[in-house]
Amino acid sequence: MLVKSFVLVTLSALLYALALPNELFNWGNPYLGFIALVPFLYTLYHVKTIKAAILTGGYFGFLSTGLIYFWLLFFQDFSLWTLSGVIFAHILFFIFLGPLLYTAGKYPSFIRPLVTAGVWIVYEYLKSIGYLALPWGLLAHTTGTFFPFIQISDITGQWGVSFLVALVNALVLETMIVLPAGSSAVKASLARVSLFTGILLAGALLYGGSILQTKIPVKATFNAVLVQQDADSWVAGNEMESIRKGQILTRQSLESSAVKPDIVVWSENAFRYPYTEGSIRYLRNPKNDPFIPFLKEIDTPILVGSPYILDPKTYSALNAVMLISPRGKILTYYGKTHPVPFAENIPFWHVPFVQSFFRNVLGLQSEGWAVGTPNILFSFKNKQGTTLRFGSPICFEDSFPSIARQFFLHGADLLINLSNDSWSKTVSGETQHYIAAEFRAIENRRTLVRSTNAGVTAVVDPYGKAHNLLPLFISKAENITVPVYEKQTLTFYTRFGDWFPVLLFILLVSGHLYLLKRQNSYQF
Repeated sequence: MLVKSFVLVTLSALLYALALPNELFNWGNPYLGFIALVPFLYTLYHVKTIKAAILTGGYFGFLSTGLIYFWLLFFQDFSLWTLSGVIFAHILFFIFLGPLLYTAGKYPSFIRPLVTAGVWIVYEYLKSIGYLALPWGLLAHTTGTFFPFIQISDITGQWGVSFLVALVNALVLETMIVLPAGSSAVKASLARVSLFTGILLAGALLYGGSILQTKIPVKATFNAVLVQQDADSWVAGNEMESIRKGQILTRQSLESSAVKPDIVVWSENAFRYPYTEGSIRYLRNPKNDPFIPFLKEIDTPILVGSPYILDPKTYSALNAVMLISPRGKILTYYGKTHPVPFAENIPFWHVPFVQSFFRNVLGLQSEGWAVGTPNILFSFKNKQGTTLRFGSPICFEDSFPSIARQFFLHGADLLINLSNDSWSKTVSGETQHYIAAEFRAIENRRTLVRSTNAGVTAVVDPYGKAHNLLPLFISKAENITVPVYEKQTLTFYTRFGDWFPVLLFILLVSGHLYLLKRQNSYQF
């Protein structure tokens, strides 16, 4: 039994990693997503003790996380700590999730798939909120290219998509268990839950098909140059190369187009050293082509990633995005509000033993980036004189539904995300991020522009489809026309947020408490 369990959980972890964007299936594989959890759930349904469920969950968390996020090994000097930290966090989640799924397996057949799917979604939600949140690698992300299926995200968020995928996994397993040896009454119950699942799937597909045929009004358009430098400023010796490449690519794009852009957009971390107004550094650098004179030359506002100094005395700084005028003035800046935990921001830094560990063991000499002010909006005017407002989540912030939603609730017309995943050196590192982000466009039915250092640079429409996609790990810039969509009313998800996993949590807890009171009538 031990060997069988090991093989089944290993198979499940491998299928899960292959279902998500990876080096073999760059954009994921929804077919595998609908069956990936079956061996894992089968094992949990058949283990004999809670201890075995804990070990099973921990092993699945360890192996699946290593297979999915292997590209964290390329995170420069801190790669081992970064990957091991993510693996450790997922192991903790799964040693709690394993017993919960084991308990779900004790429910009667007629409700077991629904309970199992509900437990999985509550897990995904809990791992996606709070300081340690990592809203990547969700079941919904296995279906990122299955556009009719994922349109329900404007009602339930990505959680509804994950729920349907988890439900199919649980139903496939239930069929395998019940059909060979189940009684006629149990088979009848299976038929009913299968019918219910079929209705949900059909409803999601019909809704998605209808939405894809519905035109959303275009409020305005604007012209932008998206610049993909493919030069990481944080690599030694590349401090000015990122800027130099950005300037060359911007000029090439301007020269190749008869239309002057309304805004130029570079990537996160395009500047390693903070840009400040009238900076001597950028009046003189890059050598032979300094940045501030370049601004006057292109005569267009530029959105760029740069550190922003809050306090020169304490070296407190933001990982920021700033909109700079042709005269070199910082018009608006936004600092990252959710820095990557333990990489960009160290909690409890001022506790002596914490600071000592990070200084002496990991070589980190500061607590990292400060936390920015949320929901700051940028604005600019297009050629028609329309003022457009946008939020600019930085890097993995565009994978957080709540961050995007709050920008729109505060009046944003669209999102422009600046990212730098070039250090991952892998296709899967880039595409996993993109698939996680595309749901923000669907949830809110607005445009998402992504301008990155090495990919995925694209314009995502309100249906989640990519346009003007630039090739990965290639230096390129493109002058594009961006449509700004605006529905007459906010989507259900934008208005009510993560109501779906919260509702599932309430139903699971209250339902379990009710059944415990009736335990003489139910066998657990």
